[in-house]
Amino acid sequence: MYWAVATVVIAMLGASVPIMFNSEFYFVDDTQSGALGQWWEIGNRVLAGDWSIINPTVWQSGHYLAEGAWGVFSPMLWLIGLAMHAATDAVVYITIVKLCFFGIAAFGVWLLARTFGASPAWAAAIGVGASLSGFTLYIDAASWANGFMAWSLWALSWALVRRSVFEARSPLLAAAACISLIGVGYVHATLMLAAAIVATIIESLARRNRPEIVRSLLAAVVAGSFAVIVHLPSLLIAPNTGRSIGVANTGLLTVNLSGLAASAVPVGGPQMGFFGTNFPNAPLLYIAWFLPVLAFLEWRRLVGLLRQRLSLLLVLGVALVLVLLPSDFGPLRFPVRLMPYVTVTALVVVGVGLTLAARKPLSRGRLGVAVAVWVGSVYFAFTTSPDHWKWLVLVSVIALIGIFAVYWTCGGVRLVRGRNAAAAGPRPALGAVIVIGIGLVMLVPQHIVAPTSPLRDYGNPAEIAAYHEQFSSAQGDVLVLGAVDDGLDRPEYWSETLTGNMFYLNHASVQNAYSAVYYPPYQARVCMLYNGGTCAEAYDRVFEIEPETGRPFVDLFGVSTVQSIKSTIPEASWSNVPDGWHVTEDTALTRTIVRDVPISGAGGVAWTSDGTEVTVLAEDAMGVTLRVDAVPDGGGTVALSRLPWPGYTADGGTVIDDGPTGGLLLDVGLDSSAEGRTVVISYWSPGWMMQLIAGIAILLVLGGWVVVRRIRGRGRWSTWRSELRTVSERADQQTTSSPSAS
Repeated sequence: MYWAVATVVIAMLGASVPIMFNSEFYFVDDTQSGALGQWWEIGNRVLAGDWSIINPTVWQSGHYLAEGAWGVFSPMLWLIGLAMHAATDAVVYITIVKLCFFGIAAFGVWLLARTFGASPAWAAAIGVGASLSGFTLYIDAASWANGFMAWSLWALSWALVRRSVFEARSPLLAAAACISLIGVGYVHATLMLAAAIVATIIESLARRNRPEIVRSLLAAVVAGSFAVIVHLPSLLIAPNTGRSIGVANTGLLTVNLSGLAASAVPVGGPQMGFFGTNFPNAPLLYIAWFLPVLAFLEWRRLVGLLRQRLSLLLVLGVALVLVLLPSDFGPLRFPVRLMPYVTVTALVVVGVGLTLAARKPLSRGRLGVAVAVWVGSVYFAFTTSPDHWKWLVLVSVIALIGIFAVYWTCGGVRLVRGRNAAAAGPRPALGAVIVIGIGLVMLVPQHIVAPTSPLRDYGNPAEIAAYHEQFSSAQGDVLVLGAVDDGLDRPEYWSETLTGNMFYLNHASVQNAYSAVYYPPYQARVCMLYNGGTCAEAYDRVFEIEPETGRPFVDLFGVSTVQSIKSTIPEASWSNVPDGWHVTEDTALTRTIVRDVPISGAGGVAWTSDGTEVTVLAEDAMGVTLRVDAVPDGGGTVALSRLPWPGYTADGGTVIDDGPTGGLLLDVGLDSSAEGRTVVISYWSPGWMMQLIAGIAILLVLGGWVVVRRIRGRGRWSTWRSELRTVSERADQQTTSSPSAS
């Protein structure tokens, strides 16, 4: 277990190296605009006991099951959100959380490698190497926190599933790990977990061991059922969102073979489309510097080993296929997201090979092959990043020293011919230590060349209290128009406005939260981006009169405060103050206007057709109860200031798919006999019955599995005690009848 502890500690120390070059390395882009406010709001919801899955106030980002990663079914995220409310510095807190997940990832890879037969030492080298790979450091850990957390649990989940299937261990830890991973809501991680479990089933079938087959199928039922609970609503809602479901290739964040060929080099950048540039200055496809030591393996023996470990080979194949997909493949975008899974499986193959298939004796020719592989990898890195040639030379010197050291510890033949040219004795533990040490050394030139993530840095405050100060004059629901163009070089923006999920840390109720799915009718009206920014035309649009309702957008959406970012909204627009509004704040950066008489915010009744009158009896995030006071002979319509997500029902009325508001609001039709009736409008998650069945299946399968294990365990214990008693009685009889006993 010492190697496991060392793996965790060293991985966390290695993950701390980037902080020495940039204290906010793990606080950029989606961590700033997404995870920061998301975790805070999750803590708010837990403290308030709010388990609703709909939040009308934030409109297109307010369907938390469709958005994913909102911790609706994740106790792990509940704890992270709660703990954040005890923190004062967001950068420090988020960095600590991420370092902990580095430790989890490293231990999970170590355990996974051990289940496939890697030695403790080589499993440690693999665990540290996988956790410090390029994409994990520079994209997932630095920015895409949800993907990072889910991936961190993937190897651990797979390892625990393998232990429960092939070693008959308790399924509870495996179930907890799988549920924690799936509960994050990150679909790529769920897909790769599914691939790992299906591969485990195939491996158990190949072994023709009936108990293993049954246990693998039970594990699939548990994990698959929880995936239904978490992901089914999102799949059913997807056709109503703005997410692409076709197949296309824009080149954005796609992986090519030449990039993979340079995956042993820790500096330079692969050639790929990357948000406005083709050459991100970061080693996004870097796997590990020691990949060339594959030349030290006996390949026929390795192939035989992989045949016995079929699931490892299958998952590696799936990961490679997915990472080479076009940029848009149905709901999957940015195939480079799968790079960490390629890294783990590829390195586990290396660890298993170095443990069980190292060539003995190791010839000089194998050393030459390893050097040639490294040189070839450097060549491909140079072709995409020729400006880094000096650093490529430096890391080449370090790597070649490391390759020779591993060659020596693996029992390589001495380079000088003669009487003493016998093979040196293998020292695998020392070899693993050298691999780990050089991997840590490589982090230094890597982060000198690329000290930050290539993703956007908003430059927003570190202190959590700094997010409570904005919108001091706001009343009712708030809509921010425009976008912060440069918060990094102009941090004064953050004293007046926010963006994305940062709004959740503020007292004001702001629409402009982060959205990963969009809602087309809403987006068409305010042209809102994923991080809440809008187009320049948005100001004029929101005050236009809607032809069907005769009311402006700001009325229908319950907006009482509008803030304009002056740099992105034309002055002719933001300087116009509509009737019934007045200016409360006006600076060089923003202008805020507020209604003379604020109106009710999102969630309630926004409009009724002529002759229709209703009274709101009750209202919460998940629905509204109305009393119909009047309705004309031809019936009427009530429009609620909510997006019409699939799943709304109206007891006493009818949800109209294409009502007067054209899908912009939730339209409920009332027939001519509805007067005096109580209408209950409520939200039920699409597929909720399947979710319920899935939850029952999890309880039944896990409960039955645990009970059967205990019964069999007691049976084995009883048999063992009976056998022990029989042996003892026989020994007593022999002793009594022995001549020496008398």
